[in-house]
Parts: sequence; structure tokens; C-alpha cells
Amino acid sequence: MANRPPTPSIQSSPVQTTDERVLATTSQLARRVETLLDCRLDERVFEELLLELDRGDYVEWVTVTRNGEYVWDLTDSPDRIAETVADVVVDRLVDWLDGDRSAN
Repeated sequence: MANRPPTPSIQSSPVQTTDERVLATTSQLARRVETLLDCRLDERVFEELLLELDRGDYVEWVTVTRNGEYVWDLTDSPDRIAETVADVVVDRLVDWLDGDRSAN
């Protein structure tokens, strides 16, 4: 048997790239969510969710792999999602306070 370098492992979680972006394929994200939440995902439905998140600018579709899998840029996703959640919470709080004031 010839001496060969070891086969590189395929990472199952998002990987930090050299340009400081966090990229992951749909299947990598699905496996990570399944591991963290201890559940099974329908990968096609999950991909549809990611496409909707892309339309809302929460994730960014970057490219498609040779085998047809989407690659997602998640670098700014936590900040974008947190900002949206914070806006909704503030709106609800203001509505609640306005409702409380009108009751008095």
C-alpha cells in the first residue's frame, strides 16, 4: 500500500473561512440543528426556510456546491435576527404601555 496523506474529514458544523465569514451548506446546518435540538429535520423543508430567511436578509445564499447544495453565509445572521427580535419586542412593549395608559 502506497503512503498517502490522510483523507480530510468533512466538518458537520459551520466553518470559519479565511476571510472571516461563516459558511455552511444546508446539510451541515441541518445536522448541527439536529444535534443541538435532538430532533430530525426534513432537509427540503429546512432549505425552504433558509430560502425565506434569505429573502428577508437574515441569511445570505452564496453559491451552490457541485452536488447542488446551497452554501449559506451566516456571518451577520445573529446580529440581523437579534435586531429584528429586539424591534418586535420594543414594538410590543410600546403597544402594551400605550394600552395601559389608555386604560387609566
